Amino acid sequence: MRAMRRISDALARRPDLILWLIAAYYVLAVILRVLRSEALESDEAEQLYQSQFLLMGYGRQPPFYNWLQYGAVHLIGPSILAIALVKNLLLFLTCAVYGLAARVLLKDQRLVAVAMIGVIAMPAVSVMAQRDLTHAIATLFAVALFFYGFLKTLTRPTLWTYLLTGIAVGFGLIAKYNFVIVPVAAVLAILPEPDLRKRILDRRLIPALAVTAVICLPHGLWVLGNLGEATAGTIKAMRQDASGNPILDRLSGIGTLFVAILTGGLPVLAFFLIAFRRPLIDAWPATNQWTRVIGRTVVLCLIAVGLIGLGFGATSISEKWLSPFLVLLPLYLCLKLEAANAETSRSIPRLLFPVAALALGFVVYIALGNVIGPRFGNYTKENLPSGRFIEQVVAEHAGAKPAYVITADPYLAGSARLELPQARVLLQSFGQTPPLGEAERRQPGLILWQESGDTLDSLKPYLQANGVAAEGLAPATKVVPYLFSGGRDSVTFGYAWVEPAR
Repeated sequence: MRAMRRISDALARRPDLILWLIAAYYVLAVILRVLRSEALESDEAEQLYQSQFLLMGYGRQPPFYNWLQYGAVHLIGPSILAIALVKNLLLFLTCAVYGLAARVLLKDQRLVAVAMIGVIAMPAVSVMAQRDLTHAIATLFAVALFFYGFLKTLTRPTLWTYLLTGIAVGFGLIAKYNFVIVPVAAVLAILPEPDLRKRILDRRLIPALAVTAVICLPHGLWVLGNLGEATAGTIKAMRQDASGNPILDRLSGIGTLFVAILTGGLPVLAFFLIAFRRPLIDAWPATNQWTRVIGRTVVLCLIAVGLIGLGFGATSISEKWLSPFLVLLPLYLCLKLEAANAETSRSIPRLLFPVAALALGFVVYIALGNVIGPRFGNYTKENLPSGRFIEQVVAEHAGAKPAYVITADPYLAGSARLELPQARVLLQSFGQTPPLGEAERRQPGLILWQESGDTLDSLKPYLQANGVAAEGLAPATKVVPYLFSGGRDSVTFGYAWVEPAR
């Protein structure tokens, strides 16, 4: 108890310590991810597979996160560490840059620290991001960077602040397409403020827009030639479980929007109420220019999402889609508290301890769940023994390493990148994979599938398209226990070796 009090006193005196604590949390998150399982979540498997290629577009998602992952993988090799490092470094930078943005508007440095903690209080950051998010994390970083540049431009404009804002918009547009809502809403939000409105007509906006265009140009050209591939997946996800009734489907979409707003925003409000109690309620009527600007931005963003959902007939709008807009909520609440001159001397520890319990508790929960769940017959993606299967297959083949691996299973594709980093991995569902070359077909290859899903027969057209003769293959199966199951339950995999062409 005495130690907790000393920590509380130190944080009250030195709010800048919060950034170091946030950095320590993300270092711990990286370590726990590396230790907790060799198996992959779906986004992790996708990133490992796609990190083989430096492309201008990767299907329905823009390429910003893929480019960062490509750099990390080619710097330190395909590994769980490379995956965890990119994700948690982006999350840390999001909090750090968000703090810089808050410092532009807030005089009370304790509230700046509170705003950074408030980012981690969001379920999308403390829970979903640690489980399996990628592009949404890059978007959060782009939003934080945009508002830092945007607010600096509004308060102390220089050519650099305009260029920084343009860079952030460029990053955001190649991070996730829904980012475009943020700068549009922010500009609309300042129109009623005469002293801020003049920043839009500044000639320094021209080089900022030029920077944005240069950043977006490569992917933009790809989108023009691959419009269907870039949009079909997102539209399909939005229309998931559609009934065919356009009115009922749209009502369902609006309903899920309200639910997503509540599930994304209420936890943040709850944590702030724990920290501030009555002063937060009393601060609600307080207002100033910046509460109006940030409040309008959030509302306009959510209205835009609703209108887009109605236009596309969306039946489902998830919380992670709203995270780039709801991330402004902690800053908005801090602005309200400062406008009301609320007491903040003990605010940091009151917010930090419950948020830390959530954030640390969840990363520990995932690690323990992988070990405890199998005892009760509960298995997650991180219990799938894809890597051990590949390891055993290679070991039984006199340790011969294949030059290429072909599969229709994304988890096997990701695990093949971990276990066989020298091999080129081909995934049937990723149409941008270059076909096997003549030199590669002269070397041994490995075909992989999971018996509960694909079969060798279903892979035959893809094999033929890559010049691999399926007729001469000798398929075999291997039963491998789930990770941490103690051998109680197993998964059956199939494989076939492709001998070098003569």
